Amino acid sequence: MATKGTVVGGGGYASGGAQRFVLAFVDLDAPSPSAVPMPLDFLAHGVSLHPRDPTRAAVFEKKGPGACVVDVRERAVLRPLTTARSRRFYGHGAWSPDGAFLYATESRVDRNFAGVLVVRDGATLAELGALDTHGASPHDCRLLDGGKVMAVTHGGGGVHERGAAPSVAFIELASRKLLDRVTLSGPRVNAGHLDLGPRGEMVVVSAPRDGLPTPEKQLGGVSIRRPGEPVARTLTEPHAVVSRMLGEALSVALHAETGVALATHPLGDCVSAWRVEDGASLGTLELRGPRGVALTLDRAWYLVSHFGERNPRLSAFAAETRAPVGFAVDPSYLTGSHIVVYDPDA
Repeated sequence: MATKGTVVGGGGYASGGAQRFVLAFVDLDAPSPSAVPMPLDFLAHGVSLHPRDPTRAAVFEKKGPGACVVDVRERAVLRPLTTARSRRFYGHGAWSPDGAFLYATESRVDRNFAGVLVVRDGATLAELGALDTHGASPHDCRLLDGGKVMAVTHGGGGVHERGAAPSVAFIELASRKLLDRVTLSGPRVNAGHLDLGPRGEMVVVSAPRDGLPTPEKQLGGVSIRRPGEPVARTLTEPHAVVSRMLGEALSVALHAETGVALATHPLGDCVSAWRVEDGASLGTLELRGPRGVALTLDRAWYLVSHFGERNPRLSAFAAETRAPVGFAVDPSYLTGSHIVVYDPDA
C-alpha cells in the first residue's frame, strides 16, 4: 500500500510552435520521485479516480468538449467521453461509490449555461440521463452521504444579472430534490471549488464574478461555511492577505485534523492559510504562480504545484506546521488547476 500516494494532474506547454497537453504522474513513494507525462488532446482540469478500479480515472476539460477515461497504470487513454452539442463539460465529475455511474457537471450553452449533472453508465459510459443542478455555470462537485447527495458549485450569472446567483447546491440524487442551497456573502465572487470537513464545514474558493472589468485586477475570494449556517462568509480580513487574492482563488485543501485550509492564488504568488473554525488568517506560503493543492494519503504533507525558476514544480509542506519539508519535483509538468493524490495499489 502506498504511504504518500501518486499525484496526477493536467499540464500544458509549448513545443515546436504548438501547444501540447499532458496528464502528469508523480509516484511520491518512489526512491527518487519524478514526473512522467502522458499525452492528452486537451488541458485536463479535474481528475476523478474510480472507487473500485485503481486503474481507471475520468478526466475533464473546463468549458470545452474534452473528456476521457484513462488507464492510470498503463498511462493511456481508454476512450473519449462525448456530450451533446448543446452542452459543454465544466471541468469536474465523480463516480458513484460502487462505480456503477459516472457523473459530470455540464452547462447548457443554449440556455444561459443552465447546469446539468449528466449521468453515464460506469462501464459502457453511455449517457443515461441528466439532473438539474439548480444553478448556472456548475463547476466542482462532491458526492456526500455515501453517494446519496451531490454538492455542486455554481459560478452563476454576471454580476449585474438578476437571478442565477453563485451558490453551492446540495442535490438528493434519487429524488433530484434540492436539499439545500448555500450562497456566499461576498457579492462580487463566484462559487468555484470547494472542500468539506467531517462535521459539515465547507471552504469555497472563488474567481471574480463574470461581468466585472479587468477580472485579473479584481479580487477572488475564500468563503467559509460552518455547520448549520445558511451562508458561506466571504473573508475580508486581514487586508495584507486578502488584497493579494487577485483573479481566481484556484484550488483548496482542508486538513481536517488541524482544521486548516490552504487556498492557492496564482496571480498573487501566494498560498493563503485559514483556520476554518473562525476564519482567522494563518499567513501565506510565498510561491510563484501556485496552482493545485492536495494532501498526501497519510495526511502528513500539503502538496502544491507552482512555477519554479525555470520549470513547473511540485513542493511539499508539513500539514501540521506548513513548513517546507525539503521535497520537490522539478520539472513536474503540472500547470493545470488541480492535483489529485491516489493509491495506485488500492
